Amino acid sequence: MKRSYKLFDLSYFIICFFLFTSCEPDNTINKDEYKRTVIAYIGRDNNLAASNEDKIQSMLEGWDGRNGNLIIYQDTTVGNPGLMEVYREKDENKIKTIREYATENSADPNVFKRVLHDAISLYPADSYGLIIFSHASGWLPEATLVSPRSFITDHKDEMKLADMAAAIPAGYFDFIVFETCFSAGIEVAYELKEKTGYIIASSAELLSPGFKEIYASSLNCLFEKEPKLEAFTRNIFTLMSENDTYFKSATLSLIKTEKLYALGAFLRQYIDKEKINAVNPYDVQHFDRYSYRLFFDFEDYYSRILNDDAPGQELNALLNECVPYKDATPSFLTGSESWMGFDIKRHSGLTAYIEQEYFPYLNQEYKKLAWYQAVFN
Repeated sequence: MKRSYKLFDLSYFIICFFLFTSCEPDNTINKDEYKRTVIAYIGRDNNLAASNEDKIQSMLEGWDGRNGNLIIYQDTTVGNPGLMEVYREKDENKIKTIREYATENSADPNVFKRVLHDAISLYPADSYGLIIFSHASGWLPEATLVSPRSFITDHKDEMKLADMAAAIPAGYFDFIVFETCFSAGIEVAYELKEKTGYIIASSAELLSPGFKEIYASSLNCLFEKEPKLEAFTRNIFTLMSENDTYFKSATLSLIKTEKLYALGAFLRQYIDKEKINAVNPYDVQHFDRYSYRLFFDFEDYYSRILNDDAPGQELNALLNECVPYKDATPSFLTGSESWMGFDIKRHSGLTAYIEQEYFPYLNQEYKKLAWYQAVFN
């Protein structure tokens, strides 16, 4: 997430609040009959610390105590990391530390795994959800580039995708919300397909203040017995895209992971490997603001490398099942040439990597991913 871009028009937020899809409580659900524990893993022991001080306060404002537990792990540049419980007392939301840890590396997969274990064991529930906030650069290996970065950073340490996936217990999470950059990649989703039912993520960077403002109005969407994930995702996009500044830039997707198997099987059958080398990456829709290109629109790329036997609209139909909701602004940070922004002419809701001769190490690491193994091996 970039911390340089802020949204200043408070009146916009007030107007936008009334436009949001409702996440009002479903009164047919008895909190004694159903519980969900939502864990927010906030990795701010980096340059995000100062720009998101109000994130937890927004979560407190948005949680109404229904249907479960809101548990927050936070590691910042100040003080020791801790596991905190949001609780309700006399109609007021409060927060207390239930576990304080010694100084640690929140990008260490063992720390991540322990935090999830602690939260799940201390607050057992019928189901679980996970929110992850930090820097991220999708599947890219740690320390590959100065910017962007791998999942969750702590100073100079980073957590790679495979390690994060291994730390998450299989089948536990109904959803994972990535409040991170470049996380809507097919490589990320396929690596996590056995860990969660749904993923909410962005194809491009996520501009500050990210999802902070949406928690106050829509957090309860995540606590319904059938979580209102599309409403939650749509509300985030509305907030991020409809402000009237230069920074009206957003991409957002809701990804249904069980449908990814069919997508992978289809492409394994119909990809023409001889066409791959004929694709010029600079002709494909991209979502990064660099002289190089690493994050490409999934459909734009894969539609170019199908063989002649592939059914006409099958790829599009399978993608619609995998991505029940997606949206994007017409452009991304095009207000100034120095921002190196781009137009968004295609947005399928998933991104993909294209192997390039300039990145032999990335090509090598890409071949280790579950997506590559399923489709190309």
